[in-house]
Amino acid sequence: MNEFTQNQMKTFRTFIVFTLLILVISLTIMTSTSQRYRISEIVYDVDQQLNFQSLTYLYGKSIWFVDENSFDQTYEDNPEVKKITITKTLPAKLTISVDLYQDLTNIIDLRSSIEKIQILFENSYIVSTKVIRNNLPTVEISNGPVKEGFNGEMISFFKTLAKYDYIKPALKLEYNGQFLNAYYGKTIYELGDVLDLGRKASILGNYLSKKCNGTVKFITSELTIQRCN
Repeated sequence: MNEFTQNQMKTFRTFIVFTLLILVISLTIMTSTSQRYRISEIVYDVDQQLNFQSLTYLYGKSIWFVDENSFDQTYEDNPEVKKITITKTLPAKLTISVDLYQDLTNIIDLRSSIEKIQILFENSYIVSTKVIRNNLPTVEISNGPVKEGFNGEMISFFKTLAKYDYIKPALKLEYNGQFLNAYYGKTIYELGDVLDLGRKASILGNYLSKKCNGTVKFITSELTIQRCN
């Protein structure tokens, strides 16, 4: 009799678990397919003007099926975007926040009759523009050709220099096809070849906080001669 009762209890518990599982699955399906939980509002928490045209497909899509993996085309359309984060406000609102790669410098190409302005980002992305960004340093190219790896050296240079305190718009670099000079305040920094600029930037960063009216010449990436007044 006890064995029969135990079997009944076991069967009953199995039935309860199965019923609850079916109920959960049914509720999940009903919720995910319900019109109430289909996206009807998208808010962009972004300062920059970006191309979000590809996100129009999200309207009418179940809010439960949208995650950080839903934005491949948006990343492709906006190379300056590092990360997209979403916040869901039930039942149907989606807020999109964006982290951008850092813009490092203006690059002004003066080698032709038409001035060419580009913005260099930390991920090597370059965007053409008609006006310089006044919050960034400037690199002017007056002659060429520009050697392969130039932009990579510039990224290393400005990423290293970001560790130091200086006024970005006050820093100007000039490249004449052979040598690179930096101008800051009343000082000229003769950086030499566009090589090992990350190390040179670590030395330059210390100089930028000093008062030196004159010239600092880089003999190597770590050795300098200064002529300051």
